[in-house]
Order: sequence, then structure tokens, then C-alpha cells
Amino acid sequence: MLFEAVRKMRIERPDMPAFHVAAGDHALPISWRQFTDDIETIAQLIKTHSPGATIALLGENSYEWITAHAAIVLSGAKVVPLDVNANADEIAEMTAFVGACVMVHSALYAEKAAEVARLRPEMLVSAFGARANDSLVADARRHLQNGGEGIFSLPPPDVKAVSMLIFTSGTTSQPRAVQQTLEALETCCAVWSERLDLKAGDRSLMVLPLHHVFGICTVYLMLMRGVAVGVCPDFRRLYDAVERFRADFLFLVPALADILAGKIESRAGSAEKSLGVSLRWILTGGAPLSMKTFERLKRLGIRTISAYGLTETASLYSVSPVDDTAHPCGAGRTAEGHGVETKVSASGELLIRGPNVFKGYLKEAALTAKVIDSEGWFHTGDVGEIDKDGFVEIKGRIARTIVLSSGKKIAPEELEGRIELLPGVSEVVVSGVGDSRDIKAEVYASIPADKVREMIHKLNLQLPVYKRIREVVVRNSPFPRTASGKIKFQTCRGARTGASPARRDIRVGRMRFPFAWSLSLCLAAVLVATLTIVPNLLVSGGVVLPVGLARIFGVLDIVGELMLAVLAIVFIFKIERDSDR
Repeated sequence: MLFEAVRKMRIERPDMPAFHVAAGDHALPISWRQFTDDIETIAQLIKTHSPGATIALLGENSYEWITAHAAIVLSGAKVVPLDVNANADEIAEMTAFVGACVMVHSALYAEKAAEVARLRPEMLVSAFGARANDSLVADARRHLQNGGEGIFSLPPPDVKAVSMLIFTSGTTSQPRAVQQTLEALETCCAVWSERLDLKAGDRSLMVLPLHHVFGICTVYLMLMRGVAVGVCPDFRRLYDAVERFRADFLFLVPALADILAGKIESRAGSAEKSLGVSLRWILTGGAPLSMKTFERLKRLGIRTISAYGLTETASLYSVSPVDDTAHPCGAGRTAEGHGVETKVSASGELLIRGPNVFKGYLKEAALTAKVIDSEGWFHTGDVGEIDKDGFVEIKGRIARTIVLSSGKKIAPEELEGRIELLPGVSEVVVSGVGDSRDIKAEVYASIPADKVREMIHKLNLQLPVYKRIREVVVRNSPFPRTASGKIKFQTCRGARTGASPARRDIRVGRMRFPFAWSLSLCLAAVLVATLTIVPNLLVSGGVVLPVGLARIFGVLDIVGELMLAVLAIVFIFKIERDSDR
């Protein structure tokens, strides 16, 4: 389907823009003829010098990146999109793990690529458009111009074969290499095409990171429908790109949607007045859209719809139809059709099977068997519900579920959603801490820490006792995020940016005492008790103590009584404080 769609555009609409790239203050169009010619040239290079190879791509969003990606997968080779935020050691490790023999990079990451080349001398490392490759490119073009068969003159590639090795974003675990197929990509595009309002001649942006499956799927969806894609290599220039390329709709993660909303608010009261164009809709995915951001965009006249999926399912589980207004911040309607099936397990986990489900984690058969059962159902790891109309509600991530010492289970996403609605709160992560799994909220806000704690105290009064937040940590910087906009939860647990270091506590019932403070107090109490009990035992045994020593023991006896009084006051204070929570 993808191969045929690209070939059809090449034949039927060769002069129609496939891309727009920035050129000074203007947007320079790149036609379908040029785009497909470039794909054929690169594919010819691959077939001549590295047929079926595993090729890694490192670079910001660019025309060259997506052209190389298309050439690799349509030529029957395998592509490995690399996260530009990974360091050289990580990239060297990932490329070695997947067996990449070639890595192509942009000029912006030349220094990092050079370090990777030093670490992996057996791998060919080359830049997009490198002069060293000019003669090879010229040979490939001559071959095609002289009547040689290019990929668009040949049968399409095997869509069921693994064509992409995509590393998961790793929000709660280590990234793993997901083996995906062209068929999975095509299935996602087919379902989205039926739900979304896209037509040939529309304009949009390539702004999502292309090393993430959400970004890859949205670009190919737009290309298959004849949408002209504006290249936006830097999300910080999102507003300028929307204005320059006159986008009709956008695919964004919630964090980017919030950034765009802020820019529009600073310029005018609506998107149309601010941008000069009317955004028909914004589809958000990669992370949940908060009600706060939904309402913010609605006030600006922007309709938002949602999609939900995972790297393992080619970004597909559910997607909202454009006319859906009844499920704000939901996950959309299940992707039934095109061989895709969805259901909820007896334990409440969302399951999916179909041609979009991955072929397994590379070199990790045991882990693959844990997530794909004997009937072919992929276990998403998310708890959710599907209503009678097929609309999906995500309750939370199983791996993040807080199990209290009482046995009660809490979805942190529920509490995060309520805290995010508090004025001044920008980001929040809720987790369970300690053996009791008491609930902790770590908050990044634009208001003072005391105000944050006051608002959460008031919120606690509206919650059942077992859901109340026992500890509040206020950060002075935003949470680290993955490229898809998800908070990296494993870096948040125990991390207290702008707060005191994590401490070990001693608990007595509902009371908690700092470990070091409690240990010191107990040792002192034992010492005083020993020094007062020993002389009493000696006196009762008939031993006569010297006058000076007797006075010292008398003073220690008084000190011991004072320490007991202090301990009693502390216990009373703790009981009163806990009862107020």
C-alpha cells in the first residue's frame, strides 16, 4: 500500500509538492518527482553496495532523513532510527546490538558521529550529502537515467518482513529494539486515513521526532494522502513553522501543543488571528492530553483529538474521529478493521492483535513471550476501559500502579490529573514510597512551594483517606522527558531537584521519624538509661559510691527523665499532625 501510494503520486502528480523546506523567509517546494527520484537514487546505492543491510539514521527532522528512511525500507533493507539525544557510547552500543553496518548522519551531529566511528571502526559512518559519496551517487543516477531498473519499476518489498528496528522510549524500563514491518506502518496509516480529515493539497508539518514511531507514522500518513509536509527541524520554532508553511492541521505531543497555545495567547486571542490560518484540528499522542491543555486550546478555537498506541503496535490502538467532541482527553475509538482487534482482559489490561503488532524484541525471546500470548494478543501494560461505542479510556500504567500496605490499588494518573488542574501547577508525578507505599507528589509549578502544599492539603480533604498525598516535593525545574513528550518516570523516583535529598524514615503506626535523627536519639536514650540503671543496681547490692560519682549519676538520671519528656512531646506532635492530613 505504501509502495503503491508513493509510485502513484510519482506517476499521477509529479509536479505536486511533497515537501516544503525553509529557504530564508520563503518555503521552497520539493516536488513528488524530485522526492521519488531521490528515493530511487539512494535505494540504488543500497542495492549496489549494501543490499539488505541494517542502516542507522542519526539527525534532526529533515528532508534528507525521511528520504533516506523511505529508500531503506522500500529497497528491502532495515532502518534503525536513532535518538539524537543519546550520547556516542549509547549510539555505539545500540548500533552494535542491532548489527548496523552503516550509519548516516546530518551535519549537525557530525561531532557525535565521529566519536561513534571511533568506537565502532567496523561500521561505515557517513554524512547526508557527503562529498565522498558524490561519485557513488553519480553512478547510481547514471544507471537509472540509462534505463536501469529502479525500485519503482520492480515488485514491492515484502511488507511482512522486518524493515524497522525502533528503540522504545524507555519511560519505565530500559529501551529495547522493537522489530516492526512495513505492514504495521501501512495498517496504522489505513486506520488513520479513515478517521481523519486529510486530502491532497493540504499542508502540515513534520515536527515530531522521526526516531519515534509516532513521528514516522504521521509523516507516511500525510505522504500517502498527498499532504504537503513542511519540515520543522526544531520544535522551539513550531509557531513560526505553522505560520510559514500555512499548516491546516498538526500532529503533536501534548507538551508541544501547550507550547503552541502559549505562543498563540501571547500574540492574539485566537489561532486564526495569531497565525493567519485556521487550524482545522490538532491530534495529540505519545502522552495523555491534560484537561487544562484541552480547555486552553479550545479557548483559542482549536479542536483537539487524541490517539493512543505504542511502539510495539506501530502507534496504533485507538484514534478519535475528527468530529468527536464527546470524549475530551480520551484515547479515541478502537482501531477495529484492517485485521486489527482490541479487547480488555479480565484484569483490565488493554490487549491488541493484528498486522500492526511487532514481530518481537530483537534478541529477547523470553521478554517477547511475556507480552505476546499464545493467541497473538499483545499485552499493552495499560489498564483501561472500552465503552459500548468503542471509545477507550486509559486508567493508568500497570507498572506505575501503587499498591498500599492495606492492599488497595491506586492509579497515579488519576491523582496527577487532579493536581494538574490546580492553578500554577505545570507538571506532576505521583508515586508510592517506602514499605507502606505512602503516596508522594512531586510537583513543578510557577507558584511558591507553600502555596502548592496548601492547595494539595485542600485537595486531600476531598479524597478518600487511602488516596491522600502524604508527601509533597516541589521541584525548581521541569521533569526530564522522552522525545515523545513522556516524563521519564525512572529518573523521577527518589530524585528531588530543588528539594532536600531523599531520607530514610522510621515508622511507628502512622508516625514517621527521620532515620538518622531517630537512631541518634535512641542511642542516647540507651546510654543514659545504662548510666542510671547501673548505679542503682550497685547501691541496691550494698556498694557505697563516692560522693562525686553519685552526683554525676544523679544528673544523668535527671537528663534521662528530660529525654523521655521530649520523646513524649514529639509523639503527641506527630499524632496531631497526622490526624490533620
